[in-house]
Amino acid sequence: MTRTLIIEKPELQSQAHRYGWSSITFLFWLLYIYLWLPFITLVAWWVGVELFHLQMVELNGYAGIVEKLGLYSAIVVIISIVLIGWAKIERYRFKDSIRRNGYTTVPVGEVAKVFELQESQLTELRKQKSVIVHFFDNGKLASVADSKLTM
Repeated sequence: MTRTLIIEKPELQSQAHRYGWSSITFLFWLLYIYLWLPFITLVAWWVGVELFHLQMVELNGYAGIVEKLGLYSAIVVIISIVLIGWAKIERYRFKDSIRRNGYTTVPVGEVAKVFELQESQLTELRKQKSVIVHFFDNGKLASVADSKLTM
């Protein structure tokens, strides 16, 4: 069984296509989470919400948390100051450097040469919405399905 090569170029997809698949993905994630809810409920019941209520409410277990609230708040503020300071220092250090370079587009002629096509054939293939490309095991282009051009 040979593995087919899939060449993706998301910027060539229409917005409707991208939004459609994103919506389907989101709906299935919601379904996945919904299907886990009964199990989560069972585990919460098993662990014992009643035990939590007994320890925290009836036996005043929350008093220890209230005592430590000032310390916890101070730690959160200190960590926030350190992280924000670090971010500002890094921003100052790298403010004039260009770290993100865009990709360079490969000329049509070079791609055509690699796949042993004429530039006009590759240009026509690039204009089509959907192209199915088959390769030999050695990586050479075998055929292009559903294409106006013949190889």
